[in-house]
Amino acid sequence: MAKKDTGLKATLSLGPKVPLKKTSIDVEKTEADTKKIHAAPSKKEGKWIRVTTDLPEEEFIQFKMKLLTQGNTRKGQDIVRELIRSYTNGGQ
Repeated sequence: MAKKDTGLKATLSLGPKVPLKKTSIDVEKTEADTKKIHAAPSKKEGKWIRVTTDLPEEEFIQFKMKLLTQGNTRKGQDIVRELIRSYTNGGQ
């Protein structure tokens, strides 16, 4: 009985070897970028706590639309923070 070539070597055909391109990594630039990514933001001094609030969809859309029409796309957090400050300081 003849031996059959059913092993992995006989059933696979790999492509030709291609030399890899050498890349040069600027270690100093990489270190600087890493420090920049992992640096603590300067505006957040002290410990911060995230507060999550569930709103009805209609109220959320009205709030976002008002922010967008005024051009304050990133001011929602500031508005909520100001409301909390005024409430805790005895305001209404």
